[in-house]
Amino acid sequence: MAVVLIGVLALSPVTAAQNRGKTKAQGKVVDEQGQPLGDVIVAAVMDGMDKPFQQTKTNNKGEWKVENLAAGKWKFFFGGKQGLEEKSVDMDVAESGTVSVPDVKLAKPVDHDAVISGEIQKAAELMKGGNAAEARKIYEDILAKYPQAQPPFRAQVYGAVAQTYVAENNAAGAAEQLKKATEADPSNTDLQLVYGEMLMQSNDPAQKAQGEKLLLGMDISKVKDPFPYMNVVIGQINAQKPDEALALLNKLMTQFPTDTSLYYYRGRANLAAKKLPEAKADLEKFVAGAPPSARELADAKKILEQMKDVK
Repeated sequence: MAVVLIGVLALSPVTAAQNRGKTKAQGKVVDEQGQPLGDVIVAAVMDGMDKPFQQTKTNNKGEWKVENLAAGKWKFFFGGKQGLEEKSVDMDVAESGTVSVPDVKLAKPVDHDAVISGEIQKAAELMKGGNAAEARKIYEDILAKYPQAQPPFRAQVYGAVAQTYVAENNAAGAAEQLKKATEADPSNTDLQLVYGEMLMQSNDPAQKAQGEKLLLGMDISKVKDPFPYMNVVIGQINAQKPDEALALLNKLMTQFPTDTSLYYYRGRANLAAKKLPEAKADLEKFVAGAPPSARELADAKKILEQMKDVK
């Protein structure tokens, strides 16, 4: 809207060769206290046109009028008053007569970034207090109120909505929101990763396959956490595809050389591929470097005990 008004300032009163009609539009512009505002620019733009048909300014009573409007849909822009916001009003114009536009109130510009930040903070506090439903309502209101927000921001908000469903153990609701998030911003690797992991945890084979396809299609060099890929690796091992699991694990180990858990999974993949010496070496590296709390530790030790004679 501001772009249109900036352009209006440089245009003559009749700015475009458009059809003249017989209808007049009129109204009034006021401030936050309801007092009339003079010298506000009013521009009438017909639907489908990129330039105003006519522009004028409000008088000292805040009143304005434009004439000779053709029948159709029109947008009336109001602005050009320093320190005040700009607004627009959509109106249908008939073949003739007078269109009375409701009073337009111009206030100081709202710092939408500050408003959104405050709302997000409020939602975060609600989540900490275990009130996921109210937090979700805040996020959903932000999405509804700012439909033209940049895709990366909308994707993050969809991701936040997904977290509220996760807090309620509603995997289907979370997956739906993550789908919207990844569609809004396909470049967001973190959201893609979370969405892929959630699909892999589904009991639906089709969703599992979709999750695997999504994860394997990502650029691993941009991934920050290898854990979501473990379900893919386990699925490949169970499907008797150890070579595919090994190829994926080698990529992950290049990306995450200090993650000792990958030695466990590569050990299991080597075991499935009947590469026993390699499997034993990987499992020994895992046991040597894994923290005592590692959930795979007991299984790794059990396998090594069974492989003690492997050279």
